[in-house]
Amino acid sequence: MKDFKQKADNAVFVASAIGPWGILMLIVGIVGLVKCCITKPPDLTKESINKSGNIVEHVMVLDSTNNGFRVVYATAEAVTNEKYEEIRGRPHIQTRFNRLKVEAPKYFGGSLLNTDICDFALYAYRFPIDNDLRIHNIFIAGKEKMNLYVQPNPNLPNCATWMNFGTEQGNQYLNFHDINVYVPNGGKIYRYWKCRHLLQVSDNDERFSHFTEDERLF
Repeated sequence: MKDFKQKADNAVFVASAIGPWGILMLIVGIVGLVKCCITKPPDLTKESINKSGNIVEHVMVLDSTNNGFRVVYATAEAVTNEKYEEIRGRPHIQTRFNRLKVEAPKYFGGSLLNTDICDFALYAYRFPIDNDLRIHNIFIAGKEKMNLYVQPNPNLPNCATWMNFGTEQGNQYLNFHDINVYVPNGGKIYRYWKCRHLLQVSDNDERFSHFTEDERLF
């Protein structure tokens, strides 16, 4: 009995020495420690403020003459770096990219030189790759096909007559909205890379130069 009374007196002494705020902080610390031990760690592929959309691959879809399209795939949504790497590592994605390279030229008769970019975009849009990917851009690819868009333009004085294959200025392309919204809904639109003002876009496939030598980006 005496020992019990002594322990009780010691507890009261400690409590009075620490004070009510000290006891409260001690309880909070114990609760936090217990919670850390039993809480499931966060999934880093989903939980992060550092999210962004990322380009996954530039897929070159070319025919036997090396003409065709460069299809730029990106993540459908903003993702963490961990999720991005997980998506890129999915084996079926590369398999389907390879199928697209083989099957698209066959679908368009073996040659992509004169294939309309909007027709190709609709085909690529419907081609199954992965639900976490979307087509970000499509560019004309292949020197012969790209050179169609630096042919003389009689309505543009001092127009460019050669293409820098590094900058691709003047090359025909489509953006994300064109590919994923406008074209699937029956529209057709044609854009010209790094060109200005009214020459940036057209309603028809205009196979001539859309910028001048003065506007060239070397």
